[in-house]
Amino acid sequence: MEAYITASACISHYPTADENYFFEDAGRSLPSRFLSVTPADYKKYIPANALRRTSAILKMGISAGLMALERAGVKVPDAIVTGTAMGCFEDTDKFLRNIIEQEEKMLNPTPFIQSTHNTVAGQLALLTGCKGYNFTYVHQNLSFETALLDALTLLEENEATQVLVGAADELNPSLESLFDHAGHVRESMKAGKPVWEGDRGYVMGQGALGFLVSKKQTAESQIKVKAIKLVQKIEAGSEIQKMMDEFLTENQLSLNEIDVIVAGNSGDEKYDLRLNKFLNECRQPIAYFKNLCGEFFTAGGFGFWLGSEILRRQTIPTAAQKETTGRLTARNCIVINHYQDQHYSFILMSSD
Repeated sequence: MEAYITASACISHYPTADENYFFEDAGRSLPSRFLSVTPADYKKYIPANALRRTSAILKMGISAGLMALERAGVKVPDAIVTGTAMGCFEDTDKFLRNIIEQEEKMLNPTPFIQSTHNTVAGQLALLTGCKGYNFTYVHQNLSFETALLDALTLLEENEATQVLVGAADELNPSLESLFDHAGHVRESMKAGKPVWEGDRGYVMGQGALGFLVSKKQTAESQIKVKAIKLVQKIEAGSEIQKMMDEFLTENQLSLNEIDVIVAGNSGDEKYDLRLNKFLNECRQPIAYFKNLCGEFFTAGGFGFWLGSEILRRQTIPTAAQKETTGRLTARNCIVINHYQDQHYSFILMSSD
């Protein structure tokens, strides 16, 4: 089950919508407890008459998807598959508050219409004219990885030749308050620590990703997605090393043949213990991706994008490393992501 990444797009806290940007000005410390996104040029992708009524997640998700298609030179994909955990939470929140404040009278229908989890995928289909397979996965922090797995399956079974895969999750004041009160978010005075130093809680982020994946290699297709493994729940006493060995054996590789590991440490020392134990015993260069995007349910999509960019550019951003490695000669990369020491994902990709 393999596929090529024809083009990608990333909207995150840093100006990654610019495909030439690669964290040259980023530091190792996380600037605040809640990371907002640096917007792309949304008016380039969303009609002006609709832009003012469009919520943050729709702006991000639609723009990232259309940006990836534009970079690939493709107008209409064969299928669209997206992943999101919280969906259009801002619109849902707005609609529910309007019900209370307006006593269920004279409600604006727009927030309700745009509140469903599959709105991003639906809008992408309308804007591109794609009438093929369209699906949205809502699997908490495995939402993006499940969408990618579905896209790979479509390609493997010849149901499509090129699939647009997307991921998006947003932050709004209500979500920030809920996660903060639940004790998941770092205290303000400790927000600046890099994720590898560890602390209680994590820095929350948001963002959107778009990828066009194809079964056929083109001149633009430099990175191949080779395999993906999802672990819904880890039993007590299980080790990352064992899961990694099984995954690599299935793909006829050893850990020594992995040139770089892209690690999804959240920065919460309680939940990163198992992953840190594995990473501390590795000799491979490590790129910590949540040091750049923060923690959110579809942050795995950001890690996947960063892994593909590291292989394409043959370098790891300084801000993502404990110690700077400089230029690489990297062929194989594995992205490891997790949420609260459960819901692990492993994605293997190569530069051939």
